[in-house]
Amino acid sequence: MRILDEYTDLINASFSQWIKVEDNQSKWTIEDFPYSTGVDENITYPHCWKCVTVNHCWFKNEENKKPNRFDYSNTSFSQTPLSKRGLYHPHCHCKELAINNPKIDDIELIIPDNKELYTINKKSSWINAMGYDNYNNFFKILYMKTKENFSKGNYLIREHFQYGVQININVAMPGANEKINNIYPLKTAYTIFPNGKLKLNTHLGGYQDERI
Repeated sequence: MRILDEYTDLINASFSQWIKVEDNQSKWTIEDFPYSTGVDENITYPHCWKCVTVNHCWFKNEENKKPNRFDYSNTSFSQTPLSKRGLYHPHCHCKELAINNPKIDDIELIIPDNKELYTINKKSSWINAMGYDNYNNFFKILYMKTKENFSKGNYLIREHFQYGVQININVAMPGANEKINNIYPLKTAYTIFPNGKLKLNTHLGGYQDERI
């Protein structure tokens, strides 16, 4: 019965637009570690950083929008039998599970202290050039657009390492005041956290990635 359930999960995930990665043998997630260190494998052993950083995280079920699987193309079945060929490395326990397409209200943004003040100090000229003189309004709209576009899958993985899965999200940011009829194609950067949470890296990461 357990084997049948595993195949059912595999088939459902393969046809699902969104998936959740889950390791039911690990209690660790990226939330358990500060950004200054990332995942500490001395603590999580035998669970590696690659698995811990994606545990319970949501991904669009497309290339470059979910973690890369381990490449077994040069590995024989005598070296690594099928039963041991995990998602991200041999003996990996992670599974892809089908989930419903996330809605805007399902997405939670984690904004570290002083990030908004940092952006105002460093990039106020950019914000002002889009017509915004009210910074609170700028951030409110940016956050709404961020949730909206992540839920549509308008993002790409920038890096997957011990600090998490970092992504760029394309945002069509409307102008304000005299620039109200303008649209600014920007990207904002986050780290994917468990269960629909995104932790901010930078509000304004440049212009949109055309590959998305």
